[in-house]
Amino acid sequence: MKPLHKATIEALQQVQHLVEASDRQRYNQPSRHSESGIGRHVRHILDHFLALQQGIKQGCIDYNQRHRDSQLEQDPMIALQLIHQLNHWFSVSETTLADAPIRVESEISSVQQCSQQFDSSIDRELCYLINHTVHHVAYAKLVAKELGLLVNAKIGIAPSTASYLRQQAN
Repeated sequence: MKPLHKATIEALQQVQHLVEASDRQRYNQPSRHSESGIGRHVRHILDHFLALQQGIKQGCIDYNQRHRDSQLEQDPMIALQLIHQLNHWFSVSETTLADAPIRVESEISSVQQCSQQFDSSIDRELCYLINHTVHHVAYAKLVAKELGLLVNAKIGIAPSTASYLRQQAN
């Protein structure tokens, strides 16, 4: 398996660990410092993976296509099912996910509605999803800790930071 595909699955496994550490009652309970609970971060992450999957079929990844306030935010079992489906998709479709050019559409302004399309590649978007996932897992991990959930200390750490920490340990 290509390192990028393996790393993508590893990022999804971090989301899975976070969901598994949650219980249904605290899964989407917001923290004192944020309106977002674990479920909202998980839904946001998985929406981006679904946009990639759909975008590959359509020739344009549209990160504006999101499922806010969906059952995915409320029910950790639905999230786990989708994570398993995405992991399976990445595992069996590595050859069809060969790096290729693709268009990407995304909102670019928080002041006014303004979307723009960009040229990208499948590999570049997988790299983006890995970093985006780790970033949101880090936030959700803070929420989980505040809610008294036990979470794996190794999740939510950027790949370059993890390498630095490994070097420091040696």
